Amino acid sequence: METFVLLLEILLPAIVVGATSYLIIKSYLSYEESRQALEIEKAKQDVIFPARMQAYERVVLYLERTTPDSLIRRVLKTNITARHFQSDLTSIVRSEFEHNLSQQVYISANAWAMVKTATEETLRLINISASKLNATATATDLAETMLQITAQVGKFPTQIAIENVKKEFSQYFLKSIN
Repeated sequence: METFVLLLEILLPAIVVGATSYLIIKSYLSYEESRQALEIEKAKQDVIFPARMQAYERVVLYLERTTPDSLIRRVLKTNITARHFQSDLTSIVRSEFEHNLSQQVYISANAWAMVKTATEETLRLINISASKLNATATATDLAETMLQITAQVGKFPTQIAIENVKKEFSQYFLKSIN
């Protein structure tokens, strides 16, 4: 019995020290794991946050550049035919859209859908306006027809898309900055 008590006197403190050490090490490792996860998340945010911010900026710039009035002001050449102007306008809109395709990775699906809709409606406006003109119409005639149709619509889809993208941007970024 004496051996058992002696053995118990030796093993009991060792078991308590071992269990305490185990709990302390387990707690420390858990803390380190969560700290590393936070560091990784912060590093991702340091890279992704600026890229997402820039994507929203680029999408708004694209939409601003392809609003009918802005597009007409930038591209209008009075010495060309309406058909040639139609071709120039559609080419520019498609080219700018393709240039900004990668932005869809960083913005929401809803915002990108609005960008696509605005692009399609701008192309549709150009083509409908051109179809209303005769073969001898000038670029100025096409520009006037486009602006008349746009005025009848009220808010053109590019403007609606810009407002929604800006609103989404504010929700994602201005809240996280404050």
